[in-house]
Amino acid sequence: MVRGTTNSIAKLSMAPRITVWAGLDTEGEVYLSLLQSNSNNSVMEIFLRKLVLKLQRDDKDWRENTVILLDNASYHTSDSSVDLLGGLDIPVIFTGPYSYDGAPIELLFAAIKTDDINPELLKMGKG
Repeated sequence: MVRGTTNSIAKLSMAPRITVWAGLDTEGEVYLSLLQSNSNNSVMEIFLRKLVLKLQRDDKDWRENTVILLDNASYHTSDSSVDLLGGLDIPVIFTGPYSYDGAPIELLFAAIKTDDINPELLKMGKG
């Protein structure tokens, strides 16, 4: 076996991928972001910054009657995300592990994955 450098390029799977970031309030308003990217801290932080700007424009006192519900995904609970949540003074509650039934946003995600909205039945999860 000969050791040395090779001229290889890592191959990425280039399947259609749309990442959905969404917020849903008790009045039925949906705050939605669709992008071609994987979910990570940076993408979540951009969504939260834009969401805060929108909420602030609509109601300067939004923090008085708003709580953001997040699951315990690593990008929700990372040090940088927790710092951002605190820095933006976002009221937040973290759900327990595997508490999908307690998160109303999961109903929206389920609807997005159905054949009515996804007629080609493109894969919506990771993997």
